[in-house]
Amino acid sequence: MRYKYLAAALFGLLLITAAAAQDSLEVSEDSPEIDGIISPGEYGLIVELPRGVLYLNRTRELFSIALQSELNGWVAVGLGSGRMNEASIYIGYVDSGEQVFAKQLGRGHGHNDAPVAEPTAVRLKENQTGTVLELSFPASDFTPRNSTTLSLIVACGRRDNLNSYHSMRRGLEIDL
Repeated sequence: MRYKYLAAALFGLLLITAAAAQDSLEVSEDSPEIDGIISPGEYGLIVELPRGVLYLNRTRELFSIALQSELNGWVAVGLGSGRMNEASIYIGYVDSGEQVFAKQLGRGHGHNDAPVAEPTAVRLKENQTGTVLELSFPASDFTPRNSTTLSLIVACGRRDNLNSYHSMRRGLEIDL
């Protein structure tokens, strides 16, 4: 009976260790192309989400992030907090082939246009799966040298606007 509990505990520890390793973002040599198309091997860390996939990559110079939603509405990434409040929020959608994009600051359970870190590149695109938001920033904006974690929130909705309620949201802490 003891061995059964010991085996279960070791298996649980193995699962926790594997999950923690999955959420570690290492420094890479190559940056993804910010084109709204996510190619195999382009990102160093992939996190499966309900109704989407989050992709992250960092080099010494750039931090890149992409969110592929399974929905055809808006997509958003909030950086600097695992909640909306105080997060630098990058939100957008595609309307008749044109990008609609805003930089906002989370305030409580809402968000408004505000001066936040400027992306070096942004691309929104719709594909057969849903909407893609792809961004890059100077690495020091959100992954400073002595940081050990990156707090972020991702969300997506079913409508093409910047104010409708999310259909999916997830706060994350990524080990650096």
